[in-house]
Amino acid sequence: MTVGYVAVHCDTGKELHVFERITDIRIVREANIVIGLYDIICKVETDSTKELEDAVMRIRKIPHVQTTMTLLVF
Repeated sequence: MTVGYVAVHCDTGKELHVFERITDIRIVREANIVIGLYDIICKVETDSTKELEDAVMRIRKIPHVQTTMTLLVF
C-alpha cells in the first residue's frame, strides 16, 4: 500500500468548495481544513505510487486549487 499526505493551498474563500470536491475522490481516506500555509490536508491510500500520482493530479485540477505539496509515507 502507498500512503501519502497532500497539502492543498486554495483561493481565499474557496476552501469548503475544494474540500467537498476532494472528499468525493474515492481513495482520499481523510481530509481536514486547516489554518496555516496550506488550507487542506488529506490522506491518500493507494495500491501504487502511480495511483497516488493520479489522485494528486485529480486534486490539482479542481477549480480554485493553487498549489499542492505531497508527502510520501515510507
